[in-house]
Amino acid sequence: MTFVNYDNNIDSMNLDDAANTILESSYGIHALVVYSESAVLREFWSYYTKKSIEEKDELVCLAPFYETVYSIKKTLSEGYMSIDTQKYEIEEKSLIIMDSLQKYFGSHGRVLPIESVLHANQELIQTSNKLNKNGVSILGDLGSFHSENQQQRLVEYEQCLPIDFRTNLKGICFYHQKDFDRLSMDQKEKIIKQHKIAMRIM
Repeated sequence: MTFVNYDNNIDSMNLDDAANTILESSYGIHALVVYSESAVLREFWSYYTKKSIEEKDELVCLAPFYETVYSIKKTLSEGYMSIDTQKYEIEEKSLIIMDSLQKYFGSHGRVLPIESVLHANQELIQTSNKLNKNGVSILGDLGSFHSENQQQRLVEYEQCLPIDFRTNLKGICFYHQKDFDRLSMDQKEKIIKQHKIAMRIM
């Protein structure tokens, strides 16, 4: 039996290059991003959100887990590349920030059916179209699955998502390195295979 280190199938990049790689990718992409620490992720989201909204004219949905919605708003308004969060959230409605547990587990604390998640994604696309945006970027931290000890459900969830969404959507799945390390080699393999690109940001 041949042993393959699937961690080696993840490209290491600085956060600017990683963000630009996804920003310049075609719509439909399903991307995997493993991050080393929360400070790195905050800078990535700050950089990506500003570029996505202001240069790509997209609707952005952020679903943090290890950060609160409030702290993410603070990061976006005061951080690495600041934006006017109130303007984009309330006036233009091109920015949505929601807790990862709410997005993937709902108000009842149980993993939502994949159909519910896909329906929510489709509603974001419809909202984007009504706002005459070019597309949608969804950035979700999947740490919520690990917090609920739902690693196998996480794998099943990822496998239900297409490698190419075939619509004007970019789906970006974020894993803290410590969460990714908790997965078995088989689980890592299955998750990586479901993404068109996989990268680690330093």
